[in-house]
Amino acid sequence: MKKKIFALLSASVLCLSCVACANEKNGVQYDVNDYRTTMQFHDDFKIMQLADLHFGIETNVQKQLDFIVAAMEEADPDLIILTGDNFMYGSKGIVKSLIGRMNETCKSLTEKHPERLTKFALTFGNHDNQGDYHRYYINEIMKSYAAKDGEETKLHKYAAFLDYENDNLFGLTNYFIDLVDDRSKGVDEVDVKYRLHVIDSNTYEFVGTKYEYDCIRPEQLDFAKKIYQTATADKDYIGLCFFHIPFVEFQTAKEQYESAKDPAQIGQGEWREDVLHAYHDHGSYQKLKEANVSAFIVGHDHINYGEVLYNAHSDKLEDKAIFSYGVKSTNQLYHDTDMLGYKIIQLKDGMTQAQFLSMENVRANFINKTDRNGDYE
Repeated sequence: MKKKIFALLSASVLCLSCVACANEKNGVQYDVNDYRTTMQFHDDFKIMQLADLHFGIETNVQKQLDFIVAAMEEADPDLIILTGDNFMYGSKGIVKSLIGRMNETCKSLTEKHPERLTKFALTFGNHDNQGDYHRYYINEIMKSYAAKDGEETKLHKYAAFLDYENDNLFGLTNYFIDLVDDRSKGVDEVDVKYRLHVIDSNTYEFVGTKYEYDCIRPEQLDFAKKIYQTATADKDYIGLCFFHIPFVEFQTAKEQYESAKDPAQIGQGEWREDVLHAYHDHGSYQKLKEANVSAFIVGHDHINYGEVLYNAHSDKLEDKAIFSYGVKSTNQLYHDTDMLGYKIIQLKDGMTQAQFLSMENVRANFINKTDRNGDYE
């Protein structure tokens, strides 16, 4: 299914100016911590992933927004991360409607639990800039709802988002969110519990005679490693990375899961279509592992969801990782009706890398809500 849709859509990419000028950068180098924002950590910190909304000009925006807000209210998370393809052939008004409603709902959830914040973050998919707006428009709207750490409730701005149009990094998002013991502490004193990388896996690349799905570029991978090396004195944290287009190891993980004698020992969920991974491998998996990332969370393939413990049977902890597909979160474009909803990732306090990279943790704390199609009826 997706291959047919991709073939139809790829031709339309040719007319998009954002492809031609995809990442013209002025080359300003910002400090690593200019890409850092923080949230106060607590036990059972809850991340909600929304995947592949595909809001466009044919979308009944009010109906879809009500569906998303109902999911957010049901999940009651600390942080919502949209992992790309939030829009497809959208308009400025549609962008404003979604992001504005996200902020409004986060404000409501924060007021419900005044002891903690609820915020939202976003990265890009291959379709997001196929719209009636310029390349940095979504970033500008996100920035209009972003506040400095500690000023969210005062300003009623709940977006966790950072990007610099004139920086020297490929892509539109290369920021990170530190979940910390005390937001008032400096970078050399703070205890980082978890670090969330939000990375742009980019759009399309023209290869020979056609467009293929793009990839995370070497400078983005090098920057992630630099974050680990220099952002904070604390290196003893667990890292997660959120992006859109899976890299090639997701296919290997799928094969490991499907060929296992007891798949439940190494994974959960369903893979109903091929892994449509990036056209090129820059060593993304290994380089992000070197940046202290242990879990990789994507969207993109609408009828895949769940988790696999990659290299689960290795004796070496450094060989292992969690590969996670989001649950498609609206009925726009293609989908299966029994696979609509959202994912929750609960982060526990005091967890070691070994405990985090266990099937016990995955079963207990990676929760795939796949039964929300009835809410449309």
